[in-house]
Amino acid sequence: MTQFHAFRDSRPKEEKWELIDGVPMMMPPPTLMHQRIASNLDRLLNAQLEASKPAWRSDREVGVWLKGDEKYNPEPDVTVIDAAIAIGQIYVERFYFVAEVLSPSERREVLDSKLAYYQTHEHNGCVLFVRQDTIGAEQHERTASGWRTQTLDDPEAALVFGGVGSIGRLGDLYKFTPLDPFVRH
Repeated sequence: MTQFHAFRDSRPKEEKWELIDGVPMMMPPPTLMHQRIASNLDRLLNAQLEASKPAWRSDREVGVWLKGDEKYNPEPDVTVIDAAIAIGQIYVERFYFVAEVLSPSERREVLDSKLAYYQTHEHNGCVLFVRQDTIGAEQHERTASGWRTQTLDDPEAALVFGGVGSIGRLGDLYKFTPLDPFVRH
């Protein structure tokens, strides 16, 4: 992992790199839709976390790293982590929720690889893949009997996460975008 970190740190700051299945992958700059959706999700999560889990905080573009795993070093778009952080901290080894805003060209094998990685983390309770080309999301939530997957496409569908509660509706993730189903002015 330190070899990847040294490589990444040698690259220009405007480049974003993730280590996926042992392969360094340069990520293209996100679209404004991508940024807006991630920002909306982050805001909704933090509003609910303040009330239900004040020891947790949602942050954007946090590197996650599981000790002993040299093949992965993803940087989800939104990650729920412990509120207490250290000065200069870049990576977290414990996370409770991760979300990725998908580009239309996202390859399923990369998503499956990330999903498998996120699901191995003992504290993580939810993985959310959000579309940016249409209203929709794929929610993977840990239950007592394993992982449950559901596809959301109704803008009124409630976004509910175990231990956190409801953060709003699927359509709320698209606020102030061309896909905003509730067209707020």
